[in-house]
Amino acid sequence: MNAAAANERAIAGVLACKPRLVGIKPALEVVPEMRRELLLHAGPPAAWDELSPALQAGVAGAAEVEGLSPDDVVLASAQDFSSMAGGAGSITASTPVVCVEDEVTGRRAFHFLMEGFGRTLILGMTGEDVSERLRWLREEAAPALDAAVQMLGGIDCDAIMIEALRRGDELHNRNAAATSMLAERLAPGLALAGVGTALQERLFSFLQGNSQFFVAVSMAASKLMLDAGHGVEGSTLVTAMGANGRDCGIKVSGLGDEWFVAPAEVPEGVLLEGFTCDDAAPGCGDSLLVECAGLGASVLPAAPALWPLLGVDEERARRIFEATREIALAEHPRYRVPVLADAGAPVGVDLQRVLETGTRPVIDIVMLHREPGRGMIGFGLTSPPLACFEQAAGPW
Repeated sequence: MNAAAANERAIAGVLACKPRLVGIKPALEVVPEMRRELLLHAGPPAAWDELSPALQAGVAGAAEVEGLSPDDVVLASAQDFSSMAGGAGSITASTPVVCVEDEVTGRRAFHFLMEGFGRTLILGMTGEDVSERLRWLREEAAPALDAAVQMLGGIDCDAIMIEALRRGDELHNRNAAATSMLAERLAPGLALAGVGTALQERLFSFLQGNSQFFVAVSMAASKLMLDAGHGVEGSTLVTAMGANGRDCGIKVSGLGDEWFVAPAEVPEGVLLEGFTCDDAAPGCGDSLLVECAGLGASVLPAAPALWPLLGVDEERARRIFEATREIALAEHPRYRVPVLADAGAPVGVDLQRVLETGTRPVIDIVMLHREPGRGMIGFGLTSPPLACFEQAAGPW
């Protein structure tokens, strides 16, 4: 099969994917090959000393909540297990994960529940307050949310994502509309499931203060979409992308499960007061893959409220969109942006087009401090290093 035909086949699977939230379960129950000692982190596979300080802190915090000693933990890349790990967060056996299923094929992908910003594990923060929130999510919030989802027979995430792009989200660092719509759908399910009033009040208070809650779903949906295009012989579609705060890696559809890895770049953007550029760590998180699915910075014109946080204006946002179209294999038939004359999101980064044009995907990202425990220092833009793509071109 030639590259054009292979890419057509791969991208057809991506575009056909229709994500649906079908459960919120402990990872051990649903993530394929998950086991007690396994800890899934962001980015390409790495040993402990190859993780950034922030990710080391996140991994250590997750292990402690799980009751594992550092010597017991077996590290692995989340994306190698049909999963995603945003920022410095991790998935352990008891971590509650959203289960997003493709209505077409029944395949699934997973991401842990989004804690929010502030003092959270996803930002590499640890402490009793962080651990207490994680325990509440595991022991009370997740079972209640899962009961609601089961009573509803699942929730159509595709419909939420379509509408959210029309309401000002780009479904990576802005999910305010999507989170609100998800909460609206969960409300009757919680009532039908008989969830107590006090817990419902706490859940909705948590969701009201956590407009990024839906990012767990959009990240799992992105993984689900790109997995649908993986494993097509001869295809140059990029199907995995992530960073661990030190290195960045990609996978390519036609090259199996090999990661192509190079040093991650430091994002540039708008810093919170009191921080300087020297404080910023290289990019960290699996959310880089969101842009390969046509979301995030790929459709940044859809989310003007996010522009000031990133330090971009409308012209820059539109340039990023146009540049992404040059390296994408398709336009999404359902994910469309009204301000762009209803243009479809550019989906499916093509390795060959990146190499031919020198244009790399642009990622909007939370910037983390180089030192552990310092958390978020701002928002910015970054790209996977060109060396990742050059390495992947070797087999061709």
